[in-house]
Amino acid sequence: MDDTERFATTALLLLVIIRLVKEVKGVLEPMPRWPAGGREAIERKKSEGEEDEDWLTPEEEFERWAKGGARPGRKRLLVSVSQALLVVLAVPVWWRTTAIVRAPIPTRAISTETALPPLTFEPPVVHVTLPWDESSELVSAVSKGAAACSAADLRVRALPGVEATRLAELARLTDLDVDEWANSQSGGDGTPAGDYRLVFLPQHPDDDTAGGDDTAGVTLVVGTGRTAWVRLRSGADDAETLDAATRATRLAAECLALGKCGGGESEPGDPESDFSPLTPDGRALLSFTIANASPDRERGHVYSWRFGSDVEDCFLRHTSAALSRLGGFETEGQVLYHAKSAGKRPRWDDDKKAFVTPSSELPFFVDSEWSLDTSVGELAAKPLHFVVYVPPSDECPLLVLREDGTPSPANGFVVPGWGGVVVWNPPTCGGGTSSDGGNKSYLSGSDLERAMEAAVGQLRQLLGLSPSPPHADIDEPKLNIRSVPASSAGFATWEVDVLVRRRAAAGHRAAMDSLDSLAAVVKAMPEMDVPKALAEAAGESLSESRLAREAAVDGRLEDAAVHARNSHAHAESAFFHPQIISLLYFPQEYKLAVYIPLFLPTLFPLFTGLMWDVKFYVRRTRCAAEHRRRAGKAD
Repeated sequence: MDDTERFATTALLLLVIIRLVKEVKGVLEPMPRWPAGGREAIERKKSEGEEDEDWLTPEEEFERWAKGGARPGRKRLLVSVSQALLVVLAVPVWWRTTAIVRAPIPTRAISTETALPPLTFEPPVVHVTLPWDESSELVSAVSKGAAACSAADLRVRALPGVEATRLAELARLTDLDVDEWANSQSGGDGTPAGDYRLVFLPQHPDDDTAGGDDTAGVTLVVGTGRTAWVRLRSGADDAETLDAATRATRLAAECLALGKCGGGESEPGDPESDFSPLTPDGRALLSFTIANASPDRERGHVYSWRFGSDVEDCFLRHTSAALSRLGGFETEGQVLYHAKSAGKRPRWDDDKKAFVTPSSELPFFVDSEWSLDTSVGELAAKPLHFVVYVPPSDECPLLVLREDGTPSPANGFVVPGWGGVVVWNPPTCGGGTSSDGGNKSYLSGSDLERAMEAAVGQLRQLLGLSPSPPHADIDEPKLNIRSVPASSAGFATWEVDVLVRRRAAAGHRAAMDSLDSLAAVVKAMPEMDVPKALAEAAGESLSESRLAREAAVDGRLEDAAVHARNSHAHAESAFFHPQIISLLYFPQEYKLAVYIPLFLPTLFPLFTGLMWDVKFYVRRTRCAAEHRRRAGKAD
């Protein structure tokens, strides 16, 4: 409200108050005062024979109001009083129904909490184990790599005697056997639960082991649990091997602690990694669709799938279980027909003997008219769509090209914030028959397995990981890197740990941003309604935030993630409370514009009439009483 509006409002209120004061003053003075010289003027006019009925003498005025001493009637006064009383009684009801409820928001506590540093975790502990009888140069190289890594707290220990022999026996096992041993020993060898292990497995050149690798001097293998191991030649003390051992130590610690395994994955804190399909309370919906672009029953180009038994039970259930610490993932599947791509028609490539879609056309591949029905209303979250696209027969086989012009290994692509698409070229592309020999075929077997592997890889990318675990494509001189496949789950335990840390930090940061914005909005809008439930949600969010910080300091990752998730959920619930959305802003100008034209023309005549009726009744009552008193004296 600017100065002009304030001045106009104040002037209007003063005029109303002056008018009411004048009426009240008239009630307190029932008989009007006779003007000076009035009696002499009327007597002079009457003596001159002029009749003037506009002026009455005090005696005539008194007789007019006394009416022979008869008491005045109360009907008119009662009507006016009842009307005014009804308005007065309605004022509390109106005030109650329109008053702004402003529950106290812990603004000072919010300011204090948001001013603290973001939620961070102590560097994870990585226990590095190597045989005692190895060369001192190797021990120094490993210690050097441990000292150069700031992402984790590496603790190097050398095992003598019998324990060193055990490591030599492990070196003869395959990677799958070593991984199975490491998962069975989790927490059972003195290593605290939640800590990571890096084991050096020196092996003799004459050992014929399936886990050996002759193409590199040192091989780093990352397991499916919280253990990684390094295979190297026993007694190796050349500079290249020692340098590779140093880099393997540092790289393994960064891989286990940060998920940064040298392949260019996004690090925690990167804004591109903060996207999450999870709702603030930790739920997500994954929608899988097989889209038949142009079904042709005559050629058998119609495909479906048995989603419950072949997809959900065999693949997605394991993935959801692996990601259960990150949140609750719900899955659903459907089959879509006549879902042709919206981009340009792919061109034929003679070299590749297939139709190709360049990377420049991929943003236009997904058609907005695809009926990808999901139960999004149940989760109030934007789902992630994973589409297995079956191209039409006249565009098959179809290959998806990368930016460098080479075919995509998974023959698919990721749509940031939406999901991913996998192009599957069925056997009927070349004019063959369907595997079932009928009009309708099912995606199954190895084709389904490859499609699901590609979809899980796209989910990994959307969650902030690399499309696949560490592999030999990482360029490290004299250092080979590979990982044990995480079976059908697609996520290793250490990868889920990385995601939980990122999710906890991002959720806590989002909660603090929401609380800070909420406090700023409440402070800037004093007319905004603040319900009690909103204030309670803000307080719960602050409490959960403090518990998350305490758990992070104590190294309790799971508890910190749960408290951070609860803090984010309560903060979002408070910020998007339905009452402050529907009545977000009630400015003073709006109230004046509504109430003055509505109430002032109604209430002002009502109370003015009440003053007149009271004045009339009081005058009549006093004059009648005076008339009766005079008559009594005369008698």
